[in-house]
Amino acid sequence: MEDSTMKAKDVNPSNFKVENVVFENDDFSIAIGIWENGERRMAMRWNGYGDDPGYPKLFKNPVWFIVDDSLILPFLNALRNVKDSDKKEIEAAILKF
Repeated sequence: MEDSTMKAKDVNPSNFKVENVVFENDDFSIAIGIWENGERRMAMRWNGYGDDPGYPKLFKNPVWFIVDDSLILPFLNALRNVKDSDKKEIEAAILKF
């Protein structure tokens, strides 16, 4: 079994296109992207290791959990001061909302 961590950029289900990875560490990722209906949304997931695709997953394929719209800006603002967050990506994402 491989020791690498599942990366947010490698989670590409057909219903969510990642635009900005605003937080990523070995365990957890948060991204902004375009949902299947064309709306910009926030999504998150637990990263997997090796052959484990993490959670959520659909038939062993990694997918994203979509966050309620009312939480997007509060989450992005809170992430500004969190270790492992990408400040540049956060600021770019905030401008989109």
